[in-house]
Amino acid sequence: MFKKGEQQMPAPSQEKQSTTVVGTGAHFNGVLKVNGSLRIDGEVEGEVSATGSVIVGSGGVVKAEVVADSAVVAGYVRGVIRAKGKVELQKGSKLEGDVHASSFKIEDGAFFQGNCKMGDGTATKERKDAALKVVGKEQ
Repeated sequence: MFKKGEQQMPAPSQEKQSTTVVGTGAHFNGVLKVNGSLRIDGEVEGEVSATGSVIVGSGGVVKAEVVADSAVVAGYVRGVIRAKGKVELQKGSKLEGDVHASSFKIEDGAFFQGNCKMGDGTATKERKDAALKVVGKEQ
């Protein structure tokens, strides 16, 4: 089928995860679902879900429920962050809302007002089902 020296294209599951960017000056309002990671340097309101990590840059503003594998916040978030893995608030960031994650790191100089619920690193069936529903992969 393939001649010697020809390469096959990798199957989609073998490709590197892509990163979607909401750039500086951009404003998104609605449901944002991403296969892979998401970086937000602009403004997002509504619902955000990513199968990879969500990164909120220092100029990013998020007013939404965030469901992701992990999250790093350097900007401003108002809403709930649900992560299977780690949530990290970097110096200068501000989070007003709740965090549900397996681990939570707050650097000196970060602001957090809300509640935190930490698990053992395994997603509960309820949280997993909610995350799958948000990214459109209901079972």
